[in-house]
Amino acid sequence: MAREKRTEKRRNSPHRINVLSAVDETVMGRLVNITTGGLMFLTRDSLDEGHEVSLRIPLPALSDGRRAIDVRGRVVWTGPDSNPRYTRIGIEFVNLGAEEGYIIETVLQRLHLVG
Repeated sequence: MAREKRTEKRRNSPHRINVLSAVDETVMGRLVNITTGGLMFLTRDSLDEGHEVSLRIPLPALSDGRRAIDVRGRVVWTGPDSNPRYTRIGIEFVNLGAEEGYIIETVLQRLHLVG
């Protein structure tokens, strides 16, 4: 098992938020949790570790008038879900912009998902 490198505690979101492809807005999966370092989502598709993706994350609470953020990420791990139809995908953000990081923190605080 890989050593845990995460520095921020993640809390699962009670909101049903789809993770979209930033390229064509197709649904890639359902967001499980998110921090400014990365996210985890459930999917029926598989992605290889090391694969880079462009993601769009709709925001459940408006932040600075934005309804979504676009981020680049790298798949750092994959694993089975308790439901065998799904796979869990761990994404580490690549070059997260300051504005996107601020928006993620703001939304997490508004939804009481930090701390």
